[in-house]
Amino acid sequence: MDCIITIEIGTGAIRVVAFDLKGSILGSSKGSYPTFHAKPDYSEQDPEQMFITMLYVLKNLLNDKVYPKKYTVSCICFSASMHSLLAVDKDGVPLGNSITWSDNRGKKEAADLKSSPMGSEIYSATGTPIHPMSSLIKIAWMKNNQPEKFSRTSKFMPIKSYIIQQLSGACVIDYSIASATGLMTESRWSISSLPCQCAICT
Repeated sequence: MDCIITIEIGTGAIRVVAFDLKGSILGSSKGSYPTFHAKPDYSEQDPEQMFITMLYVLKNLLNDKVYPKKYTVSCICFSASMHSLLAVDKDGVPLGNSITWSDNRGKKEAADLKSSPMGSEIYSATGTPIHPMSSLIKIAWMKNNQPEKFSRTSKFMPIKSYIIQQLSGACVIDYSIASATGLMTESRWSISSLPCQCAICT
């Protein structure tokens, strides 16, 4: 018998649920991790801790609820909150913590861009509000305030893409997460389920 696993990468916890193909829940499990606020407006999480928590919760669910009932996992589906950002080096190693959606450190960059003519153009092209939560502003903040880290960064990715890359080796992103970055326009960012050619990953 086949089943489907869903993995929600939430702001405060990983939630894993197994469903049979009729939609009935076979079992669920949850694991939490902290959010760090090193300075006012900062909101960060450890990507390795999130990944390890996900593996631990998934393993327990499979061993306790799925395999004893003789189910085979046919697919795994991921969901996550939007607007997270993680900088990784050329080897895919995180250059620090993941910045969460609630991080507001880029208020100055957002205000400056929003009041400029380019701000209106970017909003018209992407449909994403000029706001500290967006990846665009987080990247601008890093460039202005952490130039060494910015120069060492090979890719910027949301936490969901990082976890999927850890599991599969592929850098992918979905439309919903991509549309929230402030970097996706119809003309310059091609997105599919294949390894992406996006402004974040390249």
